[in-house]
Amino acid sequence: MRCSWFRDHYRQVHMDFHMPEFPTQAIRNFDVESFVSHLLRGRVNMVALFAKCHFGNSFYNTVIGHKHSGLEADFLMQTATEARKHGIKTLAYYSLCVDKHAYDHNPDWRYVDVSGQTYGGTFGSVCMNTPYKDELALPQMKEIAANYPVDGFFIDIPVPWGAPDFFCFCKFCRQRWKEEFNTDLSADIDPLQRQRLNMILVSSWLRQIRYIIKQHNPNLVLCVNLAGTPVMSKTVKELVEIGVWESQPSPGDYLGHSFACRLGRHDLPDVQVMTVRFYQGWGDMSLKPEAQLTTELSAIIGNGMVPNVGDQVNIDGTLQKPVYDLFRKSFGFVAEREQILKSATPFVHTAVLLPVPDAELPFSAGPCSRDDSLDWKESPPSWRGVHKCLIESHIQTDLFYSVLIDTVDFPVVILPEPGTYQSGMTERLRRYVAEGGTLIAVGNSILENGQCPLQDLFGIRYLEPLSFSIAHFKPRPEVQSPTDDIPLQIRGPVYKVIAEEAQVLADLYFPVGETQPPVKGFRHPCPPAQLKASGYPMATVHTCGKGRAVYIAASLFDIYWRTNHHWLRQFAESLIRHIDDKQPVNIDASGKVEANLLADGDDLLLALIHYSLGHQGGQSAIAAIEKIEPITAIHCQLRFQNIERVTLEPQGQDIPFHQKNDICSFTLPDLESLAIIRLRGALKNHQMRSKR
Repeated sequence: MRCSWFRDHYRQVHMDFHMPEFPTQAIRNFDVESFVSHLLRGRVNMVALFAKCHFGNSFYNTVIGHKHSGLEADFLMQTATEARKHGIKTLAYYSLCVDKHAYDHNPDWRYVDVSGQTYGGTFGSVCMNTPYKDELALPQMKEIAANYPVDGFFIDIPVPWGAPDFFCFCKFCRQRWKEEFNTDLSADIDPLQRQRLNMILVSSWLRQIRYIIKQHNPNLVLCVNLAGTPVMSKTVKELVEIGVWESQPSPGDYLGHSFACRLGRHDLPDVQVMTVRFYQGWGDMSLKPEAQLTTELSAIIGNGMVPNVGDQVNIDGTLQKPVYDLFRKSFGFVAEREQILKSATPFVHTAVLLPVPDAELPFSAGPCSRDDSLDWKESPPSWRGVHKCLIESHIQTDLFYSVLIDTVDFPVVILPEPGTYQSGMTERLRRYVAEGGTLIAVGNSILENGQCPLQDLFGIRYLEPLSFSIAHFKPRPEVQSPTDDIPLQIRGPVYKVIAEEAQVLADLYFPVGETQPPVKGFRHPCPPAQLKASGYPMATVHTCGKGRAVYIAASLFDIYWRTNHHWLRQFAESLIRHIDDKQPVNIDASGKVEANLLADGDDLLLALIHYSLGHQGGQSAIAAIEKIEPITAIHCQLRFQNIERVTLEPQGQDIPFHQKNDICSFTLPDLESLAIIRLRGALKNHQMRSKR
């Protein structure tokens, strides 16, 4: 489900306005003309305006809810009306399952965990299975849909907020599950069943919200936070026009925007990829440098997606002028490029199929993480690791939820872990390889309950997980990476297989022994490799039908995400480029430069994104970008024929190029945060898979 006007509005702002009532100056200086003038100066063309905040305070003249005591005006009416005069689209923000006022005044509406605990604190978590839904939430949305000139709703916190799996055990939930499914809620209910029931709940609420708002204005769109991420199911995504992915950088990770974009651009709804003006979280009232915000926006638009930037209203209801001076510069950069990018679609070559066991489950459901410190609901480490590895290797990469793929027909398909694919995927992968596809699998991505049903496809025989916690491997000459010719460490799960019909590409080396102080031990807890190979492979390739199947017998991507060991990435890149000699992009640059291909009619667009990061501080610090240091003379090779012209956009500057057979070579003179290079005529008569 897509929004007809979404991609015409590249300069979006999420206007946070969670405002308690205790400050005496709260919202006293709100002036609608001044407020909207800031948006116009910042070149904003879509904004979320608060109807109700986390504190349960409404910002419009409601006869049902609690209006903020410091607000005399009708903030939502005045601002939406003024914004519409200037062509700015608006969404009415509604905090669904967090409402401190409702929590305090209606104890029976509260979310309850399995131990009977409720979650109050600064905000209060409420449950939509309680009368809160029909006494307050849905009637307020009806008020807004019927009477306010907004273009849609932004629903925040669409799940009960509190315990890690958001699953509520209040008396109303217990009653509903008993009546509908004859299920008695208890602490030992299966975790996947919890998640499945949660998705049923969210779908139920969203259907009712859609019915209410469409009944009064069928043109209103539904934008839902989390619906653009793996935490929601297909059923939920199908009810939403715009999903949201809050992807602002975290310490040490500037690839979050890229991950959200490359996955979100193939999702069911349109997806807002949202960053913030703040350094370290919503409402901290700090302000990033212009170079940093422009870099983040470059990462989003360069990956073919629409950005959104979060701001926060001052306590007194005004906006901060320097914020919109910053937006004017960064959104100005976007505005110069949005017409070039708005009609472009992803050029798909290497597709990563992210395993989803069931379309009714959250897409990230399952045992994806071995590290409890990682939020597996948003980004399982195996998923983030494969993305990081391929992006840093300049492999043209797209991420797909497996249940959204009707046919597997991409030139290269990669299976990360775990092996929790939906029913029927095994046979589809068999057909894919038989018909000429290149399939690459790692670790337990092809294991089901200790068995390997595809072992004949890969030409191997699966034996068991390796008992050692550390192992080593050496690539054979055909896949030798720039790493020195020594046994390379791999610190994590490795699997013992026999290469029956497959060709060995890398050899597995056992460690001298498992470290067990004081009985066994070396100076470092990672013991050295034995002098001779184990006789088992670390990587194999098998020709089957018209295609090939490659197996790497380790949790390579999970381990790379956790260790950042460069030799793992180099090995993966060398192996992929050896197996697939049709890789479309080769960039002579470090992993700090991201490459992305987009199709635009007969033309191809190459977007190069540069992350010019400063030094990393403490664990909670985010590396700043105070100044963009340009990179010069980036040599590019693209595997396309019949290129008519190479130009730098939007400058229109011609770039000299050389065409030899199917390789187009050129040198980009310099790169700051984003360069868009148009290869005219590259896709004439070119068969490709493009999807949005």
